[in-house]
Amino acid sequence: MALAEQLVTVGAVLAGAAGSYFTTRLTERDRFARDLRVRWDAHRLDSYVAYVAAVKHVNRCTQQIFGLQWDGGDPAAREPLLAEMKAAEGDRSHAFEQVILLGDAGTVQAAHDLNERLWQLERPARGVEEITEDVWRERANAWLVALNNFHSHARRNLGISGEPARRDVVPPTRASAD
Repeated sequence: MALAEQLVTVGAVLAGAAGSYFTTRLTERDRFARDLRVRWDAHRLDSYVAYVAAVKHVNRCTQQIFGLQWDGGDPAAREPLLAEMKAAEGDRSHAFEQVILLGDAGTVQAAHDLNERLWQLERPARGVEEITEDVWRERANAWLVALNNFHSHARRNLGISGEPARRDVVPPTRASAD
């Protein structure tokens, strides 16, 4: 009997050790998965912020170029703005690649749409296309709608609850930066 009791005791100890091992392993696996999600969410947030900053920089340049054109500003000021816009477009392209790598399908599509709306403002600013001030306002409004849409998708992808603050779509003034 003593041997049977010892075997039962050893079996209970082994079962307890195995249970403890598996519980710890599952807990560590869950912690690792949670830490990994937090880390990728932080990278995703950084990439979305960099992308929006670059998009807005290109947009500000287009607004300043159109402001010069329509307000009779110094034509010599156009060239530095075009150079700045070209550099900002490079930043936008780089940031967009990060969005593609880290974003979900809806956010990436919203970024594609935002890019297209931005290019509709950028082409005439570079002198590739002539547009009227009214057409520019329509395109600027479409750009704002696309920006709002990107923010909505990015927030959803990051798990941020609630409705995002949206920019009102109104005829923009040439002095506005958004």
